[in-house]
Amino acid sequence: MRLPFLRSCFTIASLLIVSSVGMAQTVYSPDVSRVFVSGFLGLNHNTNMGDFRTDCDCLFEGGFNLGNIGAQIGADITYAWSPSWAVMAKVYYDNKHTKETYERDIDTPVSTGSLVDIFPVTYEEIGDVSLSYLTAGLFLRWQPRLARWYVFAGPAVGLALTTEVRHDQEIVDAELSYRELLDTRREVSTGDFEGTLRLEGMVGFGYDYIVRPRWYINPEIRVGYPLTKVTETITDRGRDIAIDDWKVMSVQFSIGLKYEAF
Repeated sequence: MRLPFLRSCFTIASLLIVSSVGMAQTVYSPDVSRVFVSGFLGLNHNTNMGDFRTDCDCLFEGGFNLGNIGAQIGADITYAWSPSWAVMAKVYYDNKHTKETYERDIDTPVSTGSLVDIFPVTYEEIGDVSLSYLTAGLFLRWQPRLARWYVFAGPAVGLALTTEVRHDQEIVDAELSYRELLDTRREVSTGDFEGTLRLEGMVGFGYDYIVRPRWYINPEIRVGYPLTKVTETITDRGRDIAIDDWKVMSVQFSIGLKYEAF
């Protein structure tokens, strides 16, 4: 009776071993750390918060504008000391070009033949801001143990590279144009400013899609909330214009190629 019983035990043990091998998965030891490096390209959707001025009585009020889209290019390195927790450092060129417009009526001398009369004319005021930064950020990242998605949060600091505000004015009323230019649009002024060191708090979400061993396609979405003003003053035609509270918030989307270095 013992021999059949032993054969049955051996058969069951063999099946369990084969089943375990067939369903094998990669398990990361809590003691093993990993380092990832990646490069990425992306876009910013920018939103003015607060107001900025130019060398006239024009006030550009911040708000959402779907035309405020800038480019982004950069790299990052991630150090994961456990299957779930990591620290991530990013460095990237951050273009926050933005544009604000509004319409207003101004009593304007209008020439009709040899006659000059004053009529209310509708103008579109256009504030076009060239603004870019070299930005570095340090983030704490959390990723579920067996998942590919992750979330992160932390501070980012930006050094201003491009800082200019151009103010154009365009006549909205039909059949009117500037007499000197024979055009409906003119440049009112172009000012520049010294950008302050940009500090923002950022949160984000990402996903690591495996394309081959150690290589990943890495889409990310980040939201940056500004903690500092863009500038204190804008210098336009030799005049300093005080800026009360002008900030720029951005939503960023990027796609990167990530490599598990070691």
